Amino acid sequence: MQKSLMVGLNEKDMEAVIRTYDLKDYYYPTLFPLKETNTLTWKMLEAQSGLKIAADLVSRGATISRKTREAISRIQGDIPKIAISREKNEDELTEYDIMVAMSSSNPDLRALVEFWAEDTKYCWDGVAARAEWIALRQISLGKVKFTNSNNAAVVTEYDVDYLIPAEQKIGVETAYTSGTSAKPLTKDIPKAMKLGKKLFGATYKFAFMNVDTFEKFASQEEVWKKCSSYIQNATGTQDAPDLATVNAYLAKKKELYRGLQIIVIDQEITIELADGSRITSNPFEDDVVLFSESKVLGNTYWKKPIDAKKLPGSVAEKVMHGHTLVKKYSNESPVQEVTEGIANLFPAWNLSGRSVLMQTNATTWNKN
Repeated sequence: MQKSLMVGLNEKDMEAVIRTYDLKDYYYPTLFPLKETNTLTWKMLEAQSGLKIAADLVSRGATISRKTREAISRIQGDIPKIAISREKNEDELTEYDIMVAMSSSNPDLRALVEFWAEDTKYCWDGVAARAEWIALRQISLGKVKFTNSNNAAVVTEYDVDYLIPAEQKIGVETAYTSGTSAKPLTKDIPKAMKLGKKLFGATYKFAFMNVDTFEKFASQEEVWKKCSSYIQNATGTQDAPDLATVNAYLAKKKELYRGLQIIVIDQEITIELADGSRITSNPFEDDVVLFSESKVLGNTYWKKPIDAKKLPGSVAEKVMHGHTLVKKYSNESPVQEVTEGIANLFPAWNLSGRSVLMQTNATTWNKN
């Protein structure tokens, strides 16, 4: 490991650039707010979200009864290391030397900053994208499994199964993929909400689905007829309603839907496999709706990487921003400029045991 080949680059300047990065393009910081931990494990109590347990009336002088915690269990797991690396090779570094010569060695020249900042942003986004993938994958399937088709290395020790009971994984009365005759509003949503109320006393406030699933949902005849305005019905317009229109309808029918709102997950993450091939998709599973009491589903547990320490003899430039460490250094043979993004984190879903997953392209759950 050698010092970075970027002219005039130091941690202060690098930090100034990296601290402009944020997570606004990602869902997981909202669904799973960040929570720092001191160990490489995450532990949490499975939440009884929103339950209003009434106090008892007791005689004065009598012992006050203790409320039970029988339904609260502890779930835990290990926090994986998430890492991404990008190198600039000899050809790219030769071009950089020409840029330096033309700039009279001014390290503040925008083109020179962009040359190295491109890689720091790439690594920052790479870590965030993997965290997003884990978060959205698990809440739409109830588990996350790492294989050679979704990760460059198979690390089965970080597989997580929330063991959601079969009765909480349901299908729909009529598949949304078989036409437009399904009954999402009068049959499927009420069924899921009644199930949550029966099993846990839960009132679901949010229904999560991806963009493609919402498109199928909104194209059902029942949905566009109930959500269309009077003029649209009178003129026979059959355009599928948008998200705002559907949510306005659900809000208007508060007695039936109890304040339920749909959240559409519009995200694309690209996974690069060991052979260099890339797969781009929405991590939130197609044809699945997650019913949840809260928009906050858990926490993203993270621990500062050991790499962030000032190690003896290290010449790497390092910047810690949020849960991610970005570092830069060079190699001599072959000549490379290396940028790495590293994080220890895991978005843990503590409302999993009180949620319902509904598959919209089948009458029973068969996803896993």
